[in-house]
Formats: sequence, structure tokens, C-alpha cells
Amino acid sequence: MKRFFLKVLGLFFLLLPLCLQGGPVTVTGRVNRAEALVRLLVVDDLLTMHETEVARTTSDAQGFFLLEGPVDQVTPACLAVELERVDWVVTPGASYEVTVTLPEVDPSKSYFERPLPTLRIKTASDNGLCRQLIVSDQITNSYVLDYFDAIYRRRQYRYLDSIKAAIQANLGDGVPYVRQYNEYRIASVQMAVNADGGKKVINEYFDGKPVLYRCQSYMDLFKDLFKNNTLDDGFLQRNPRLAELIKLYRLRNYYNEEPRARKAVREQLQRLRAKTQFAETRQGVDHVLAEFDRFAMGASAPDFALKDAAGATIRLSDFKDRMVVLQFVEGGSATVEHQFETLSDLHRQWQDSVQLVTVCTKDQMAACRKRFEEHRYDWPLLNLGNDLLLLERYEVRTFPEYFIILPGTKIGMAPAPSPDQTLDKHVTHLYGK
Repeated sequence: MKRFFLKVLGLFFLLLPLCLQGGPVTVTGRVNRAEALVRLLVVDDLLTMHETEVARTTSDAQGFFLLEGPVDQVTPACLAVELERVDWVVTPGASYEVTVTLPEVDPSKSYFERPLPTLRIKTASDNGLCRQLIVSDQITNSYVLDYFDAIYRRRQYRYLDSIKAAIQANLGDGVPYVRQYNEYRIASVQMAVNADGGKKVINEYFDGKPVLYRCQSYMDLFKDLFKNNTLDDGFLQRNPRLAELIKLYRLRNYYNEEPRARKAVREQLQRLRAKTQFAETRQGVDHVLAEFDRFAMGASAPDFALKDAAGATIRLSDFKDRMVVLQFVEGGSATVEHQFETLSDLHRQWQDSVQLVTVCTKDQMAACRKRFEEHRYDWPLLNLGNDLLLLERYEVRTFPEYFIILPGTKIGMAPAPSPDQTLDKHVTHLYGK
């Protein structure tokens, strides 16, 4: 019995560090917008910036909210309020009290041109990690700005030591994540000082070192260094994890740069996934392939159910037997007006062969409805309303944005060019397939 007890006790202490790695993150806060969608997203792959939503809620009438979600390790995260986002780093098991200030809505500017929101962390039980990251970045940014000429033109190495000394004086050793973050943030400055294409930094900071999949400064430097740098076989053999990450990164870039090689790239990615011993590589391959497939021709287009100008509910699936040109708009400008005129001409040419659908943001719906009435546009005008995540599902980056949807609500082209460019040619080409 005693021996059994000791074995159980030993197993407990063996597993205890693993148990302490994960835990729920709790965020209580207030935002200056009532009844707003609030989400906590974890960036679980810094190569593709793949995000996982771990918590979701709606702020109350005074803007207060509470989020709680699982986090497996210290990791970059995002607090999303509707379409606005603020980045930070969260610690498993930590609690945060925050205030989010969203910019005032300016009807003359699009979602993507407005000032950025701000996040104030009032309290955090994360061993000071967030505070240390903020202080570290302030010190490094200050030195880079104040001594830019000495660092980037005269390549004076001593300023790197000054940055390290200033961080040490303000933070001491800091928590482990912050030490790693600062090491690779300063290494990115060192690369400019060395002016050797990154060879010394690769040898000093990557050869034989752990791969820090969730460290933002590590991955930023990784992307700068390994996009094109030639590496010998000895380096790759000594660093198998890093070698697989490099291969994954380069295959992803090649897929996007060379459409004719896409089939071969997919095959190489599948082989990499099958032979790897590392869970992070398998996850990375899955994220890259999902990224490729999301808006590939023939993929399922995100459906929606939105109200038209008359209040009727319209779904994308209502047009499943036809080709659809989907337009997202907000506001008006000379460019937008010209595109509407061109789109109207195309609509008359296409007649019933292609269905046009315009989705307008809630704030601009009244103005857009007036435009449709004045110009007698006769295709559906839909109100985005509160379904802001539809823009996220389509990865709308600017307004206007266009998508070609094939019969069966399958992606034809995402995004598609504007009407005053080559939209009609792509529609004609896809229609003939």
C-alpha cells in the first residue's frame, strides 16, 4: 500500500506542471458601446494567424461584459468588440479587468479607416506579463527612434546592450515569456546592425534553439529571415522542428505566388503532415490547407439571412440555382458611384443570367436605399444589420468588395475585381464553365 501511495504521489508531482499549464482566462470589463458583441480570440498559429474563439458575450446596457474561456499556454490573443480589435497576450488561469474605448463613429469613414480602439488593463493576475511587455516595447521603440541613425546607418552595436540594460533596470529578469519576447525583438534590431542578411542572427538565435510557436517577436523575425535565406543540410538536420516550419512557410508562400504549382504544393504538404513527429507541424499544415480551401473555387460560400429594403428576409441560398455577384458597400464616394453605374450597365447586359446582390452596412442603409430609388436599381439591396461577422466570414478588407458565387452557392472568385476593372470578364469566363 505504501509503495502504491508513493507511486501515485510521484505521478501527481510529475503531472502537476502539465496541469498548471492550462486554465480558464477571465476577463471582466467595460466598453463604451451598449449591447455590443464581445469575443476573446486566441491566436493559436502565428504563421497563418489562425484564431480560435474561446469566449463570446454581449455587453449590457452600460457596456459591462464578462468573458471566460480556456487557454492552454501564454499566447497572443485578441479582444474583439464587433469589428474592432485590440491585441494583447493572455496567461492561463489569469484574471483581467479591462476598459475598451472604441472610436466614435464617423459616417464619412469606412470601418477600415477609423481610429484604432484602445485597451486599458486596470488589473491583471498574470505575474506582470502584460505590464512587462508594454514597458519592454516602450524601451525598445524609444531607443530605435532616438538612435535610428546610429543603429541602422552607422550600425553601432553598443545600443543593443543599452536596450538590454534599460529593460533589465526596469523589469529585472521578467517572466519567461517576456524574456523570450525581448530576446527576439532585440535580435530583429541586431539583424540591421550586422547587415549580413541575417546569417549571424540565424546562428545565434535559431540554430539549436527552441521553436517558439506562440511568441510574436520570434515569428516576426522568423518570417523575415527564412523567406529566402539559403540553409545548408547540416543546419536543417540539426533543427528538425525549425526545418519543418521553414518548409511549411515556404510552401504556403509558393502556393500564393505560383498558381500553377498549387496541386504539387498540396501534395508536399500532405506528405509533410504524414511523416512529421511534431503536433505543431500537423496543426500548421491543417491551418494552411484550411486557408487554401476557404475561398478556393468550389468551396462553400458563407450563407446569410438578411433583410432587404422592404423588410423581407433574403438568403444567399435563395439564389442557389444561379450565378451571383455579391457586393459589399458602405457609404458613398465618386469611386463608389462610378462602380454602381458600371454595375448597372452590366446588370442590363446580364439580364437574368447573373443575379446581383448588394449588402450595405446598417449605418449607411438609408442613404444606399435612396441611391437605389433615385437610379432605379432593381436588384436586391440587403441590410447587413447587426451581422457584422458576415464581413469577417467573407474576409471583407475594404469597401466596395465583390465576390462571384457559382450555382450551388459555391465560391467562384473571392474576392473578385471591381466592375470598372475586369469583373465582367471573370463572370463571363466562369459562366461558360
